[in-house]
Amino acid sequence: MNNSTFLVTLLTSSNSKLLKLSYNTIIKQINHNFNYTIILVVNSLDKNYYQEVYNEFKNINVEIIETESNGKPGKGHNSLFEIFRKKKQYDYLIPIDGDDFLYPYAFYQLSKILQSKNPDILVLQGNDILSWYNDSTNSTDIYLNNCFYLIKQDEYPDNKWIFNKNSININPFDKNNKFITPIRLILCNRKILNLNITHFYCEKCNVLDDYLFYLHFIHIYIKKLLNIFIINSNHIYLYNDLSILSVHNTLNLDNDYEYIQLYQLNFNDIVNYFGNNWDVLELPFYYIEPPYKKKYNNYRIVDESIQILDYNKYLENINTSYCIDFCNTITYKLYNIFKSNIDIWLSKNNLNKVFELTHKFIENNCSDREIYLYICIYGFLSKNEDLIYKYISNALPLAYNYNYLLKFIK
Repeated sequence: MNNSTFLVTLLTSSNSKLLKLSYNTIIKQINHNFNYTIILVVNSLDKNYYQEVYNEFKNINVEIIETESNGKPGKGHNSLFEIFRKKKQYDYLIPIDGDDFLYPYAFYQLSKILQSKNPDILVLQGNDILSWYNDSTNSTDIYLNNCFYLIKQDEYPDNKWIFNKNSININPFDKNNKFITPIRLILCNRKILNLNITHFYCEKCNVLDDYLFYLHFIHIYIKKLLNIFIINSNHIYLYNDLSILSVHNTLNLDNDYEYIQLYQLNFNDIVNYFGNNWDVLELPFYYIEPPYKKKYNNYRIVDESIQILDYNKYLENINTSYCIDFCNTITYKLYNIFKSNIDIWLSKNNLNKVFELTHKFIENNCSDREIYLYICIYGFLSKNEDLIYKYISNALPLAYNYNYLLKFIK
C-alpha cells in the first residue's frame, strides 16, 4: 500500500461554497501516508455551475472535470468510474459526494484495513449524519450549535446489521417490499474495472441509484470475483442531511423501487442464492476500532437495539468529543454558507428557497435575529404582510435598517 496512489473524486451539482468546505476536510486528513490527488467533478444541469466552481477554486491547484448530467445522481456517480478508468496512474478510487465531509482520521481509519486485508472494494455500513433538530429521533443523538444534531454511529464491535436485520434482510425484487441502500462505496481499486460493468449506479433513480451498486456488490461476493468488505463508518464519513437542495431532500423515490426491480433478470444469481431466506449478514464485515484507544464500551442491548448506559461519559470520551468538536466547526461554517445562500436567493428573487430555508431554521428553534430578518424581507417581497407582523419583533433591532419594514415596527 505504501506505493499506492489514490484518486479522491468530489462530485458536485450545486453550491460551490459547500464543495469548498468538503474539499477542506479532505486536505486536512491527519496521521496517514496516503499519496492522493483530489479531482472536482461537476455534474449539473446548471450550465453556469462549472464557472461557479472554477471561480471558487481559482486560487487552488486542483483539476476540475465536467461530466454529462441528466439531473439524476446515478449518472454523475457512473462518470467517476470513467474518470478512474482514464486516469491509469491511480491505484484506488475514493468517491466522495461534494456536500458531505470526511472526519480528520478517515484516511487513517481506511489504512488499517488496507494494511491488514488488502481489499479490492470497501463499503461503509452506514455513516454519521448531520441533521436538523426536528429530524432527530434518537435520545442519544448529540446536540450541536445552531439547532443542528449529530446522529452518530455506535462504536460497538458487532455487525450492527444483527440489531436491525429486519430492515436489511429484504428482497428488493418482491414488489411488496420497500427498501433502502444499506452501504456506501468508500474505496475500490482498479480490479473493479475488469468486471466489465457498464453501469454501477442506476441512472433513472432519484435517490436509490446506489442500490444498483449494492446488488453488484452482493453478486461479486457470491461469485467470489474480488476481495470485498463491509466496514463500520467509525470516524470516516459524515453525511450532510442539512441541505434543502440535496437529492435526498428534494427528489421523490416513489418510482425508484420499480427502476431497481427492473434489474431482477440481471441478478437472478442473487435471488437463487438467497432463495426465501434473504440474509445479507453473510456478507463479510470487518470492524475498525476508533482512532483513540480509550473508547466507550458501556452498552447494552434492549429490544435488539443498542443503548448507551452513561450518556455523559459517552460524550466525554475522546473518540466522541473529537467528533463533536469537528461537527460543531462544520455546522458553524455551514450556517454561514446557508445565510450566504439566502442573500443570493434574495438578490435573484428566488423566494421559494428563501422561505423554505428560513422556515427550516425557525421550526428548529433558531434564535438568530438575522434569520427572522430574512423572513420579514421575504414577507415584504412576496407581499405576505402576515409573516412580517408575526416575526418582526424577533428581527429587532436589525429591522430598523430597512426602511420598508419601519411601518411594521411598533
